[in-house]
Amino acid sequence: MKIVAITDKAEALYKAINKAITDEKLKTWELVENSDNEILYSHSPEQWRETAMLKPQIEDDKLTLTIKWWKSKGDPGEAVKGYITGRFTEVLLVHFNKHFTQLNTFA
Repeated sequence: MKIVAITDKAEALYKAINKAITDEKLKTWELVENSDNEILYSHSPEQWRETAMLKPQIEDDKLTLTIKWWKSKGDPGEAVKGYITGRFTEVLLVHFNKHFTQLNTFA
């Protein structure tokens, strides 16, 4: 699953999300790093923490957030992936809607 925010300011959106998480304005999200030192967004309530995470990727005209998970924990299943995708879609719509012109989610 993935979320795609169409924007001509993908890097600014990425930085704004990271800052909001770091500044604890998004209280239920945290930044985690994988073994390649890439940033992932994890929903922080214990039930969801690091079950399925979103990996942001900056492109010219969009910010793509793709569901990832730790191989050691195995595939979290469609319900968990859908929940995380839905919750972060909500975050983008509520807190960052001025940063993009279109928002798409994909199964």
